[in-house]
Amino acid sequence: MKYSVVMLAMMLAAMMQQGCVAMALLGGGAAATVSASQDRRPVGEHFDDVKLATVIDIRLIAEKEMPSRWISIEVVKGVAYLTGYLPSQNHIDRAIAITRSIKGVSGVHSELQIGEPAVVDFFTDSFITAKVKAKLLDDPIVSGLTMHISTVGGRVYLQGVVSNEIQRVRARQLVIGINGVTAVVDLLSMATTNP
Repeated sequence: MKYSVVMLAMMLAAMMQQGCVAMALLGGGAAATVSASQDRRPVGEHFDDVKLATVIDIRLIAEKEMPSRWISIEVVKGVAYLTGYLPSQNHIDRAIAITRSIKGVSGVHSELQIGEPAVVDFFTDSFITAKVKAKLLDDPIVSGLTMHISTVGGRVYLQGVVSNEIQRVRARQLVIGINGVTAVVDLLSMATTNP
């Protein structure tokens, strides 16, 4: 019993430390973004992306019968990345259509799955996310501070900006070696300016 409580406390602390998508999923609505202090995008571009993610989140919450609390939203350079779960393909198609209709969204990348997260899967994914973040932060080549990490069903999504291809490849190698990771989805983009 004591071990379970300690593990739960560690996972919750890890999620809060990262501003984790999983915490937003519990609360109902999930506009997940990397903080400005950790992002290599220009401040104006980062602000526009945060604003877009928030608008998408609000529109999905306002949609009748759209359980947006199971969706994580990340916007990088105008491209919206949707991960998480919805009850049916019709819900997924509607979420994509709503996202595409928002002014400023230049593209939509959907990794939405049909179903709903089980509580056990939710905490497993949160724990994997915490392990991935720790491993990336501990690596001398990869700066985990510039990446947003989310995990859905054991699939780890790497989002954000890296300086070069070496960092990108290294991040994928580190993540795939973590116990519980079933796949790595690389949504990283290259920095356009020097950090």
